[in-house]
Amino acid sequence: MKKNKLFSTLAGTGIVFFFSLTGLAKETLVESKWTATPLKVDGLNKEWVENALSFEKSAAVDYAFKNDGRDLYVLFVFKDPKYLSSIEATGITLYFSTEGKKQKDYGVRFIRKTVSPDELIATLEKQGTTLTEQKKHELKAAPKYGLFEAEAVNKKGEVIPPAGATPEADPPAFRMMKQDKLVVYEFRVPLAAREIHPAGIGSEPGKTIKVGFEWGGMTEEMRKAMASRMGAEGTRAGESDVSMGETVRGGDENEGMKDSGSSLAQMRRGPKKHSFWVDVKLAQAQ
Repeated sequence: MKKNKLFSTLAGTGIVFFFSLTGLAKETLVESKWTATPLKVDGLNKEWVENALSFEKSAAVDYAFKNDGRDLYVLFVFKDPKYLSSIEATGITLYFSTEGKKQKDYGVRFIRKTVSPDELIATLEKQGTTLTEQKKHELKAAPKYGLFEAEAVNKKGEVIPPAGATPEADPPAFRMMKQDKLVVYEFRVPLAAREIHPAGIGSEPGKTIKVGFEWGGMTEEMRKAMASRMGAEGTRAGESDVSMGETVRGGDENEGMKDSGSSLAQMRRGPKKHSFWVDVKLAQAQ
């Protein structure tokens, strides 16, 4: 009887555990809407007014998807600027998985950079754009430009350049605009296979894919700068403790040390990284 009772208890626990895992594995399922004509990627949400937006509570963002037979379009709207974190430095990376798993083997990183005219010219020529001397002269008339880069990256964040011109696929692209208190991002990513374009999703209308969003946190440059600041902060704190030890007694000294430790801990944490995944059902032609 005891064995049967124990077996029943374990079996019941196993069933509860199984259902718990099943519940955790589920992602939000969002249906993409079919678009008969390609969208203009301009960071404006005029072409999305009829779409029902999904909401991600953990980052206070609205988002939606559209697709045609060549590309997936994504609208991503920040409703609270505090969740932007360090997105200007890190950009935002979209990961795509066609195997039903949260895989970060391939993604597309979108980032806005401020560049000089020479840097812009070099980037355009690297992308295969032919510029005349007259056009270069015109570009050099402005002191700086905002460059919207969209590049395929591997799981280490390393850029995977395309082998060359790929007429079978549109290159990824994005724009961002500030509208009152909102910050609107609009993305385009090719549905083509990665053999055709490294930024390709490798799917087609009617299929379901997983899409992951990730932004914020620290870049390698930010980590190095933080380490330098922490070293300087620690040195100043040590010098302060020595001088304060001659004049400060009891609770005041402990409070000063607590404040210094809290400041260093906050520096170590740095800006917060945000991420979440959703399942997306690609629309078919209507």
